[in-house]
Amino acid sequence: MRKSSLLLAVCCGPCATVAVERLSPDYNVTLFFWGNNLHPAEEFEKRREAVLKLGKRTIIADYKPMQPESCEHCFAMRLRAASEYAHANGFEYFATSLTTSPHKDARLINKLGSDFPGYIPTDFKKDNGFARSVELSKQLGLYRQNYCGCARSQRTD
Repeated sequence: MRKSSLLLAVCCGPCATVAVERLSPDYNVTLFFWGNNLHPAEEFEKRREAVLKLGKRTIIADYKPMQPESCEHCFAMRLRAASEYAHANGFEYFATSLTTSPHKDARLINKLGSDFPGYIPTDFKKDNGFARSVELSKQLGLYRQNYCGCARSQRTD
């Protein structure tokens, strides 16, 4: 049976692990790494490398740093970029790994995503998804960040 094509917008390798694990049985998953909210550029590179370690077909969007006004604005920018890429390149569906993080509001993300055709709502943190992402990240030796990536939230701990 042919699997539908799905573009998975990923923010980092750790969040993508459980999303890929859960989506791959039903979809032909391609990763889409868009990190224009990431500061500094070194953070973008660390996360890009972690995403590439997952070994899935991966699209890396050009890095054009910007500062989102809010988390909601950042989520919407990411979803719009993924939607535009998915539709321009023949993907049937798209989703995001943002809902893996316990610090991200899955209801808000899915509400924003519902504005775009082909969006599949998710909540990857359910059913111990975040714990599973931590476990898979350790197994794969992935870089795990300690902040969302934007300059406003950047931590040094």
